[in-house]
Parts: sequence; C-alpha cells; structure tokens
Amino acid sequence: MADNKQIIELYTKLAQNPTKDFGWDKGLDNAKAHGYKQEWIDATPPEVWEYCAAVGNPFTYADIQEGDTVLDLGCGAGVDLMVSRLHVGKSGRVIGVDITPKMVETAQEHAKLAGFTNVEILENSFEAIALEDESVDVVISNGAINLTACKESVFTEIYRVLKPKGKISFADMIDISKEAECCNIEQNSCCASAGEEDWANCVAGTMRESELIELIQKASFENVTCTGMTHYTTSETTQGATFFATKIPAEKFRNSHWENIFQTKDYTQVLWHQNSPKKSLDFIRSFAKTDATIIDAGCGASLIVDNLLELGYKDITLLDTASTSLELVKKRINNLHVKYVCDDILTFETQKKFDIWHDRAVFHFLLSKKERQRYFEVLSNSLKENATAIIATFKVNGEIQCAGLDIIAYDYKKMLEELPKSLELIESEEYTHITPKESEQKYIYFIIKKRSQ
Repeated sequence: MADNKQIIELYTKLAQNPTKDFGWDKGLDNAKAHGYKQEWIDATPPEVWEYCAAVGNPFTYADIQEGDTVLDLGCGAGVDLMVSRLHVGKSGRVIGVDITPKMVETAQEHAKLAGFTNVEILENSFEAIALEDESVDVVISNGAINLTACKESVFTEIYRVLKPKGKISFADMIDISKEAECCNIEQNSCCASAGEEDWANCVAGTMRESELIELIQKASFENVTCTGMTHYTTSETTQGATFFATKIPAEKFRNSHWENIFQTKDYTQVLWHQNSPKKSLDFIRSFAKTDATIIDAGCGASLIVDNLLELGYKDITLLDTASTSLELVKKRINNLHVKYVCDDILTFETQKKFDIWHDRAVFHFLLSKKERQRYFEVLSNSLKENATAIIATFKVNGEIQCAGLDIIAYDYKKMLEELPKSLELIESEEYTHITPKESEQKYIYFIIKKRSQ
C-alpha cells in the first residue's frame, strides 16, 4: 500500500476514537444514507456502526448468497464484515483483510461481540493475500483500494482468489477533477510525495472513473461497470462511486487473448517465434521414432509441425486455444494427416494416447497452483505409460512477461516441486532463443516421463 505508515497511523486513530471528527461522514447516519438496510442495523451490535466510514454500499449489486465465501479488502472495524455474515449465514465464510493492526483487533472484537464464529480477519497486504487460489465467491471493498500504490497488483490478486465467474463489488473514491494531474494509469503510483492530509482525504490514490474501469478490464474482468455515484466526498476533487465486475474464466481469457494476438500480429515477428525449432526437434527425435503419436500442446503457429512432416512423422495432433493460429498452420502446410484441436489446454480431453507431449511455451503462463495441477492431470491422461513430455519454459532470472502476460520462470528444482507422483523429471537443459528482433531469451527444457502404473 502507498505510504503504509501514514495510513496505519490515521486508521489507528479512527479505531481508537471512532467519534472523532476526521472531516468525513461516519456513523449510523452515514450507513443509512448509503442505503444500508434497517434489518442489518438491527441484527448487529450498535457500537459497530460508530465506525461506519463507508464510501458507498457494496452490497447493492454483490448478490451474495447463503453459503458464499466473501472477502472484504480493507475491512476496518468490521462493519461490512458483519453485513456480509448476515448474507452468507452460518454455512458461509467471511474474511476480512486490513493492514492496520488496531483495526484488525477491533474487527475481531466486533465479530466476537456479534457471536459470529465464521468471520476471520487477517492482517495482510492486499497485494499478497494469504488465501488459496479460487477460494472466494465475492470480493467487496469500501474506500480502501484507492489507497493502494499498485492497483494492478491488487486486481491481479483479486482475480487469483476469486472462483471462476466470481464477482467484485466495491465502493471507492474517484477523481472528479477536470484535470487528473495527480494520478494516471501508466504510473500506478499516485502522489508519492503526498502529505498526510491528502491520504486522510483519500485524494492521493484516486483515479478517474474511466481509468479505473480500464485497469479492472486489463486484470481480466468483464461486465465492468460504474454502478453509480454516492453522496460521499472528501475534497473538491473526489467523490464516492460504486463498481461491479465479474471474473472472466481463465479459459475464456486465454482464448480471447491469443485470438487477438494471431489476428493482429505477424506471427513470424513475435518474439517467441522460431525459424528453426531445432532444440525441440532434437528432443523429439531422441525419444520418438517416426511412427510415434505426437501432440504439440499450445502449438500456436509454430513451424515445428512443418519440420516433423519433413522428417517423416505423420501422426501429429496440434492443440491450441486460438482457432486463428490453427487456420494459419492449415493454410501453410495443407496436410490432411495432421489433426487440429481447438480447445483450452486445461479442458482438453482425448481417448487417444500419445508417445510425445510437446509444449514449448504454455506451462509458464499458468500462474495458479490449481491450473498447474490441472495441466499435469491433462498431460498424464493424454500420455501412454512410459511416454515422454518435453516442456520448455522461461528460465529463472530471465523473462517475467511474454505476449503482455505474466509468466512463472522455472529451474530444475522448481519444476520438480510441481510434478505429481505419476510423472518423473528425467533431465533439463538450458537454451538461449534468439528472437526475430535479434534479442536473447533464456529458456529451459524439461524431459518428463510418465511412470508405469
């Protein structure tokens, strides 16, 4: 978070003295002005509402169901935690995250006072939340995200913890000034020299509505909407607003991203393109005769299939999420024996078993543990016993992004930690790829065997 020390000091004061005038609306009247229902107010301890500095009402569009898991970022003293608990009931789970120790302590006291045993509060950064991947149904927040320095990281983390098609519904301050001089979307760091008053008034971290929506969309959310403005204001240039978005399922995002790449770019000029995929071919020839069944997973428009055909291999399956890339290859090779499968690598199913699984650069795009586990399930189910997987990724201490996406780089030890018991890491070999722009990229190849049952 931006200027954590000032923020923690400010909100420690609020936790210790909720009735003090900080220059913004607070308390029960503020909650009612935002449309907090009387039934919520009646069902929670009255002292909780003294702390209500809500910017808006995140519950209007959140559609929280009984049994859901709700995460509240910047939960403060726990007002929205209590309301969330009323929505999810005894069968659900509510988790609060805050960076101010005194607020965490106060929220815990309020949950205990209310008798809510399924409310948990974590003292935690928004950018590294101590929760499992895809473990949350709804993320809410109320006036806290604008205080973070790297909002991209926050929304990336929200995406990670949300279940497929999960929702985020939040209220925050936005910049309504004619000239947004303080902050822009490229900086992702607003007013580093801002004073305590700017932080207290939630001015220093604000973005314009359009900028915030664009940022959320770039974090792989859809249906991103500013659902309304609120009465809340902390300065002449800020006003409260509410936002809603849904998580784009990972497979849908991958499809859209790679379709766009192959529709808008010359595939022979992208940095990962190889005019001669010699390293992959050498490995394939080492482990497979020409009658072997081969699948190139995440093939893109790679020239590897052209080369395999020239070497006499005939039983080749090309798997990719982008139909455009497969069409490019079809037109290029015009070979009726090659099978084309347009599917996401994590949902791919096959009755056919392969001797070789080749993946030059898909695995390193899988950022969540759950995705990587699913990848190896698909791989293992697709291979014959004692068959071979050849996987190439970016090497540790090399690239951190590719094609505009974050990646995870690997070395031997790191890959070994990922493999299930059904697979055995045989060897690895480092490789330097010279891009079409004559730059270097550090890769590492892994040879993996499927164990005999």
